[in-house]
Amino acid sequence: MDITTSYTNQTNDTFIIPGEDYVRFLNIIVFLEASMCVLIVVGNGFIITLIARRRLLGRSTNIFVFSIATADFLNGILSIPAHVLFLVVGGDSTVYLCKCHKFVMYLTKTVVPYTILFMTAEKTMRVLCPTREIVTVARCMFFTSLWWFFSAAFNIWSVVLFTKGSVNILYKEVSSYQIPSCVLNSRFIDLHTAFLLTDVIIIFVIPTFAILGIYCVLVRNYFTVLRERILTYFYVIKLFIALFITFVLCHLPLEIFTFLDSRQGSFTLLYVLASNFATSLYFTRGIWNLLIYAYFKHYVCRKRQFSSIRASGAFREGSMGPSLRQRLRPRNR
Repeated sequence: MDITTSYTNQTNDTFIIPGEDYVRFLNIIVFLEASMCVLIVVGNGFIITLIARRRLLGRSTNIFVFSIATADFLNGILSIPAHVLFLVVGGDSTVYLCKCHKFVMYLTKTVVPYTILFMTAEKTMRVLCPTREIVTVARCMFFTSLWWFFSAAFNIWSVVLFTKGSVNILYKEVSSYQIPSCVLNSRFIDLHTAFLLTDVIIIFVIPTFAILGIYCVLVRNYFTVLRERILTYFYVIKLFIALFITFVLCHLPLEIFTFLDSRQGSFTLLYVLASNFATSLYFTRGIWNLLIYAYFKHYVCRKRQFSSIRASGAFREGSMGPSLRQRLRPRNR
């Protein structure tokens, strides 16, 4: 892929990048993201088709898996191609690629953590309240739709705040050249820090600590009478833990660089390359999730539902006296 080493900024001044370091690393990023795009679209498209055609949305876990797979599929079909084209194609039209890339990325960044949070809370309620079905399948579908609506409405600010621009690169401690980048709009400079801080708190901090709090509740109840029931659901709990670890590892670097991008001034070439690699790392979440689905294939995309077990032996027949059938059975005279 041939990427020119000369770029034009908004004032039509041309800056020649000394050396081929940026172009070489840019080619690596483009190749990685193009390869990931194919794997994510094919893999998550297969998961979505499998759940839809086999009518597996009658289980709460498959509803959440369907939501996460849809988010990864949107990244593969919209956000990644828009980012690749923005890096490769020049011209004023790339501003729309920048806005498309940012909006879809922030949309999926919000949907995935709250889906993991709700699926973990739903299974925790089943463990703590075995005799009551607090969260039904219909409620799971409602709240999943609610997260998507909330994510689309909350992240509409990214369409306004981000635009095509140039980043000043320090070369030998002097701002010597610029490269095109999807940057924060200078018209709303006073809102950058407020919006990015709100983004970090709502998209990353709140769901992360909420999920950790739920895991603490499960660990505490593991040493009580609910230990047997937690062990019964331990296989699916491991699925949630794997998805949560993948979310943290893939999102954390991008959240750090996103907040640091609100700074004004010049950046080093290493910082710009690291920021692009953080974006590529975020997109790998779709591939890691596919590997998790494959490992937990005995639970994901299955029609058979695990039978719910009553809490400990107190609800078993004979533990609280004779059953109703035994009471109504006529006695032998």
